[in-house]
Amino acid sequence: MSLPDLDHPFPNHAERAAARERLARRDATLQLIEVLATKPGPEWSLAERAAFPNMTNGAEDPAPQRTQRWASLFAEELAEVHQLAARGSLSDVELREGLFLAGRLLSTVTDWAIDMVDDFRVP
Repeated sequence: MSLPDLDHPFPNHAERAAARERLARRDATLQLIEVLATKPGPEWSLAERAAFPNMTNGAEDPAPQRTQRWASLFAEELAEVHQLAARGSLSDVELREGLFLAGRLLSTVTDWAIDMVDDFRVP
């Protein structure tokens, strides 16, 4: 996978505002998944379990364990996205980096393609 061009400015205010909103939505979804990752496995609903893959590299990987491991492995990256989303002012590069990182984190935990992660909803 090639990295997107993170250095170019947004062409106009509307696209920048839309990107800022997308970062906020991705961050909110990441936070919901992090909360879910702290929930004991027996407390997960069928819908919550069904939202995440059950296999990793051909091995069984139940959603509660998968999300808990993901939250632990990517704690620093998750914190970075949360900090960027909470900041009032971001450069175009920071906003693009935050969007990309949030997309990769969502893609990793859901096993969805990065261009589809904005459609993911935590049940």
